[in-house]
Amino acid sequence: TKYDLILFNYDLSDMSGEVFAQEIGQIRPASVLIVLDSREKIAEHEKSIERFAVSYMVKPFVISDLVDKITAIFRGRDYIDQHCSQMKIPTSYRNLRIDVEHHTVYRGKDMISLTRREYDLLATLMGSHGVVTREQLLESVWKYENKGETNIVDVYIRYLRGKIDLPAQKSYIKTVRGIGYAMQDELE
Repeated sequence: TKYDLILFNYDLSDMSGEVFAQEIGQIRPASVLIVLDSREKIAEHEKSIERFAVSYMVKPFVISDLVDKITAIFRGRDYIDQHCSQMKIPTSYRNLRIDVEHHTVYRGKDMISLTRREYDLLATLMGSHGVVTREQLLESVWKYENKGETNIVDVYIRYLRGKIDLPAQKSYIKTVRGIGYAMQDELE
């Protein structure tokens, strides 16, 4: 069964949020995960929320605010899906292969488990020619969330590199200092 949206309530779970999010990310990488938690606990779980969840809501909250957040997230996902199909993302790059229909990535024959954001970052970089600025990546992948906080892009690029790069080869993604990122061969 495919789920488009998963709401995870920290207060109602015996499982840690990070373990839950990792398991969901591996089983259903294209699902949107939103964490619900009390104000006091958000700080405790902030790192796992940023890494595995698309967003969070602090309880108590107004249901209409949750609906607005979900609507904005899916509007952003539709934008990326449309944008990626219009860009005609190459299905392969060096030995990486991207399956746009199933939102999966392979290095050789091995499937690489990526979160939705990591996948969107890779798809955006593969579909662009040349350097993509941090601001462009924020717009494309986060769709107004975290606006002005471009360091989140750097963090997710590091996560992505950790999953797709092999120690014995050069990175797929090149950092263009002070500007953004590009696929490595684009600049050579």
